[in-house]
Amino acid sequence: MLLLLLLTGLYFLTPIILNKLAFGLIRRDPVDKADLIVALGGDARCNRERRAVELYRQGLGSRVVVSGIQYAWGFHSADAAKRYVVSLGVPESDVLAIRESTNTRSEARILRRMMQENGWKTAIIVTSPYHSRRAMYTFEKINPDYRFISSPYEPIAGDWQPERWWAHRMYVGLTVKEIAAWANTVAGGWE
Repeated sequence: MLLLLLLTGLYFLTPIILNKLAFGLIRRDPVDKADLIVALGGDARCNRERRAVELYRQGLGSRVVVSGIQYAWGFHSADAAKRYVVSLGVPESDVLAIRESTNTRSEARILRRMMQENGWKTAIIVTSPYHSRRAMYTFEKINPDYRFISSPYEPIAGDWQPERWWAHRMYVGLTVKEIAAWANTVAGGWE
């Protein structure tokens, strides 16, 4: 009887635990004015860039930084991200591109160099909700002398959702990958 009660409780608690696990991946800070707004690379739908432009239009930063990777056939996603941000009304002179990055760690290192060279002290980091906590951990670990604010975009229909993520094949892959990346980061594999 006790085993049946335990299994029944576990059955009903599992969705709650899985939701909490996904919500734990999200870090959303109160947004405050910063020197930069950084849209991290890796978003094929441009949600990160749209959120960065939204923050820019609110006057929360004077520059937008985008990043991306080089593809073998000569296309660079940072260039495409920059063109997209400019097409949304941000003056080209206010958009900077990080072209040498390959992952969040390299973006954090390159941003540190940019911030040092320009005397900037604060940046709003825009990324996907499921990536936000690990991205902030990485940025703060690599750049302890700077202040970062996490402002992931709000999930929209068809995007990763923290509620019932285990019921959608695409969301399961993203969530499990992010949890594994967290384990790698915490274990020191991020160096």
